[in-house]
Amino acid sequence: MTPRLRFAATVALVPLALAACKGQEAASAPEAPTAQPPAEAAVAAPAVQGGAHPPSVTREFRDWTAICDNTNHCVAFGSAEENMGFVMVSLAPGPQARPVVHMGGWGLEDGQGDVYAEIDGRRYAGKNSKMDEEGDVIAFQTPSAQLLHDLGNGSFMALRRGDEKMKVSLGGAAAAFLWIDERQGRLGTSTALIRRGDQPASGVPAAPAAPRVTLAPAVAQNGLPQDDLSPAVLAHARVKECLAETRRGERFEAEVEVARLAADKLLWSVPCGEGAYNFSQAYFLTTADGNAPQPVAFPTAAGSEQTLVNSRYDPKTRTLFAFAKGRGLGDCGHMGVWGWTGERFALLEEKAMPTCTAMPQDLWPSTWRATKD
Repeated sequence: MTPRLRFAATVALVPLALAACKGQEAASAPEAPTAQPPAEAAVAAPAVQGGAHPPSVTREFRDWTAICDNTNHCVAFGSAEENMGFVMVSLAPGPQARPVVHMGGWGLEDGQGDVYAEIDGRRYAGKNSKMDEEGDVIAFQTPSAQLLHDLGNGSFMALRRGDEKMKVSLGGAAAAFLWIDERQGRLGTSTALIRRGDQPASGVPAAPAAPRVTLAPAVAQNGLPQDDLSPAVLAHARVKECLAETRRGERFEAEVEVARLAADKLLWSVPCGEGAYNFSQAYFLTTADGNAPQPVAFPTAAGSEQTLVNSRYDPKTRTLFAFAKGRGLGDCGHMGVWGWTGERFALLEEKAMPTCTAMPQDLWPSTWRATKD
């Protein structure tokens, strides 16, 4: 049974893709976060502005994790008991930046009143908001010096609502804060998270400029192939492997997608594996008549990937989104966005949440960011 073709002219904006792995430190090359793909792969390196960028790095400190992206936006976060909640401190780069704190999770919905934090007997109440039917988030947009001190030096912390409570480990928070201070050049200044001093904030280095990416213009999607994969794509060894992995009995019809990138170039999406909540795709570039297929390698903060998860290309915005879930609840995993430049797919944005802690996706740490021209 031949694969069924459907168009990618309109799509929902699904966030990004890749497999998440707790405990792994990722560092990218400053100029272009790409690994060497096979010789036949179509390399998709991000367009980068002149000048080096710091690598995206993830570090673990006991029960806390720290992540800084290629523009030195950094976060440190720890988990509540049974991974039902989180505490996260975010700090943008540059001398004017100040930390922001978020806390929250699931499991306190049976308590009365608002959720608040307690550290060594001191109560901290921020702005409460609902994460979903069962979860809450507390935001401290201008956290006090005492709250930051207690997060870094406290011995007992819990999130509370009425009689309900959820313990949070602070083990490793101080080391995570210190690592961010060093990474951003804040040690000994008045803006440091943990090791403050008398040096002025003006001594903190400015934020590195994000890479700049210019996307190709949109092109019409009429006249695309409608009946089947092109013979050349269907004959490609990688496509045969993908279809074999996704076929489930005689009635299974793999759904492939095709979009036009330019008058002389097509993008094909081929299903390449599936699970309970993750569905993988491999991508191929061909000529306008479907010949000369080349697998696409998508750059990431740590290298490159030739298979994306829960992904789809939107020809209106010339962007491709992917989101690999770490579990079905979607509170951990990897997200990525790539843009078509006319020559390759450039990495525009990447986020990663390596531990499943009930953290909303809009708070996930950034591991790569770029600016669209």
